[in-house]
Amino acid sequence: IQGTIRPHAIIILPNTSGMELLLAYEDEGIYIDIYGHFTKETVLQWGEMPASVAYLQSNQVMGWGEKAIELRSVDTGNLEGVFMHKKAQKLKFLCERNDK
Repeated sequence: IQGTIRPHAIIILPNTSGMELLLAYEDEGIYIDIYGHFTKETVLQWGEMPASVAYLQSNQVMGWGEKAIELRSVDTGNLEGVFMHKKAQKLKFLCERNDK
């Protein structure tokens, strides 16, 4: 990647004893270990550039984009749900509370 990289989140993957991470930046995410080595060849690819990204206890990652909220599996990066919205804004915090 050339130029400035826009990071979103560093997610510690469950069941890895803190040794594996999902690094979310720009419109993708990569899986690495704490030493910087790739742990999966899979790349999480967002449908649109998210403004904010958050990890959910349901083992999903949520990305808030300009037109939609995408839910993706943390383990595989597969799309599991899309919620369309009309209010495009940059959120200071994006999180889960009481399963919502």
